[in-house]
Amino acid sequence: MAANLVDEIKAAEEKSANSVREAGANAAKRLNQAVANAENSVKEARQSAAKQFRENIQTAEKKAEEKARGIVSAREAASKTFYTQNKEKVSKAAAWITEEVMARYGRG
Repeated sequence: MAANLVDEIKAAEEKSANSVREAGANAAKRLNQAVANAENSVKEARQSAAKQFRENIQTAEKKAEEKARGIVSAREAASKTFYTQNKEKVSKAAAWITEEVMARYGRG
């Protein structure tokens, strides 16, 4: 009976040791999977953030370009209006200056 009890204890210890080894292996496997999942999540988050950053920059550039076109168009219209309003004055002033120079220094 004592030999049988010792054999049962050894079998129970061996079974427990196997269970502990198996649990450790499973824990290591799950830990590795969790680490891999976390690394993938970080990688995907970085890629997503970079993509979103590029998209935000492109959107901002488009808005800035549209605003710049609007400003340029407004300035062109203002300059054309200014030119139209002052074209005759400039012609008159140029003619007057020409006449003054001709009168002072002669025609030849």
